[in-house]
Amino acid sequence: MNSLKRLYISIKGQIDQAADEFENHEALAAAAIQDLQAIASKTRLHLHRISKMTEQYQKQLDEQKQQETLWTARAIKAKKQDEQKALQCVKRLMQTKKQITLLEQQHEASTGQENKIRDDLNSIQEQLLILNNKKEMLAVRENRIHLQDTLHDNSVNPIDSVQQVFDRWEGRVVSSEYDTPENTADTLLDNFEQEEEEQALKMLLEELSDTDIPSEHNK
Repeated sequence: MNSLKRLYISIKGQIDQAADEFENHEALAAAAIQDLQAIASKTRLHLHRISKMTEQYQKQLDEQKQQETLWTARAIKAKKQDEQKALQCVKRLMQTKKQITLLEQQHEASTGQENKIRDDLNSIQEQLLILNNKKEMLAVRENRIHLQDTLHDNSVNPIDSVQQVFDRWEGRVVSSEYDTPENTADTLLDNFEQEEEEQALKMLLEELSDTDIPSEHNK
């Protein structure tokens, strides 16, 4: 029996470990927070309804207390003139008092329920704030660990890969620059040099023209 129990624990541990490795914890946490937000919305709606109910009880209670004051005054006034009428006023007064007692009980119960629901909502909202902050912090820490692991893995280091891309790009640009003849010709300078050369040739031609060249006969 103990062996079977140990085997069960071992298998369960392996399954839990495998599930832990494949679970997207951030997604699961987000889903859990979303569920809690849905509960908060329902609780908020329930609180709104119970608050309206409490307000209604209070309104009815205020009205019945006004009736209590009114029937008391009527009974006192009618006592001097018509005792039977005064007794009817007292009867209405007693009914009003019973209604007031019932409304007070309902108002008290509604108020207590409203306070409990409000406390529950506050607790849920506090938990949502804590869980959201914790989710964000864990996501940042996990992302940092993943980034560090990636940077330390030389085979897939993204920074080195990007640097290699830029190095190859720069090499291609430099190679293209050397292969493409640079157009450094100065048109203005070429024109002047061409004119000067032509002028020099003309002067040389004039000199040649002024020189007596011996004819074939004088030779």
